[in-house]
Amino acid sequence: MDGPLGPHRAFWRDPQWLFTIVAVLASVGALALGAYTAMLQRRHDSASVWPRLELGITFTPTIAGMQVTNSGIGPAIVQSVRVSVDARPTRSWPEVFKALLDSPARRYSNSSVGDRVIRAGETVNWFELPSDALPSDIQARLARVVIEICYASVYDEHWIVKDAHAGQHSVWREVKQCPSANEARNDF
Repeated sequence: MDGPLGPHRAFWRDPQWLFTIVAVLASVGALALGAYTAMLQRRHDSASVWPRLELGITFTPTIAGMQVTNSGIGPAIVQSVRVSVDARPTRSWPEVFKALLDSPARRYSNSSVGDRVIRAGETVNWFELPSDALPSDIQARLARVVIEICYASVYDEHWIVKDAHAGQHSVWREVKQCPSANEARNDF
C-alpha cells in the first residue's frame, strides 16, 4: 500500500527502529548495572564501618568490673541500655548492686554507656568496685543479671547485644530500630 509519503513498510523493517530498540535496551541494562553497583557500594561502605559491642567482666584481687568494648571497625552509637535482675528492670548500678550484694555498694565508680558513641577499639569501664565487697558466690549471682544494649552504625543499622549472664555469654541480633528512649530510660 502506498501512503501519502510513499510506500508503507512495517516499522520493524526500518533500520532506524532497530537502532532505537537497541539503544533503549542498552540504556535499561546500564541503569540496572548502575543500581546493582550502587547496592554493592552501599554494602561495602556499611561493612567498612560495622560496629560490634562486646561485654567483658574482670575480677582481680583488688577490683571487679565490667567493660563495654567496641571491637568493630566503626563507631557504635548506643541508643538504649537495659539491665534487669531476676527479670525485673533496674534503673541504675546501685539498684543492681543492692539486688546482687544484698546491701548497697558503698564504694564504686561507673561511666555511662547510654546515649554515647563508642569509637572503634574503645573500651569503656562501665563500673568498678572493690573485690572485697563481693560475696564468694558472685559468679552464681551474676547469672541473675541480663544486659541488653541497642546500638547503631553511622548507616542507621541497628543491633542488640544481649548478655544473659552479665558479661559471660553474649548474643547479637540485628533489629530494625532500637527501643524508644522512654521505654529504656535509666542511668546506665
